[in-house]
Amino acid sequence: MKRIACTVLGATLLVAEPAHALEVSRSRDIPVRPDAVWALIGDFCAIQLWHPQVQRCVLSNDDDDDGIRAQIRGLVVKGGLGTIVEVETARDEAGMSYTYSFIQGPLPVRAYNATLAVRPNGTGATVIWSATFDADGMSDAEAVADITGVFDAGLAGIARETAR
Repeated sequence: MKRIACTVLGATLLVAEPAHALEVSRSRDIPVRPDAVWALIGDFCAIQLWHPQVQRCVLSNDDDDDGIRAQIRGLVVKGGLGTIVEVETARDEAGMSYTYSFIQGPLPVRAYNATLAVRPNGTGATVIWSATFDADGMSDAEAVADITGVFDAGLAGIARETAR
């Protein structure tokens, strides 16, 4: 079992990859150059600009014992549903992707790790959002449906914002 240790706000978080995690992967073709799409979505807190369920994003940084700086975002969810806290665990500017893990908030998941990536597709781009996770507080099918809905709403938001 692979483990990732991350110090977040003074506490160490160990994320273990489950043997049989649930998976969701959604994609959307965008008729815009990949670099233009990445310019919209590449910043870790830019999600507030394109995801219709995010009211506001607050970015902070945390240095671990090895001096590695982690970006942490707090996503204030519309409708008073609370705040989702996530930490960026990897970034590839040249490859136009970032990976992050869920720490806490009103999502029906645990051991959640996701990647948002932009890939060239002819003269446009394909945005791919994928995650692995375990259901928490609801059935596997309900958790998959919930995350699928979050991803679909976000991808539609990216398409809407890049069309402007």
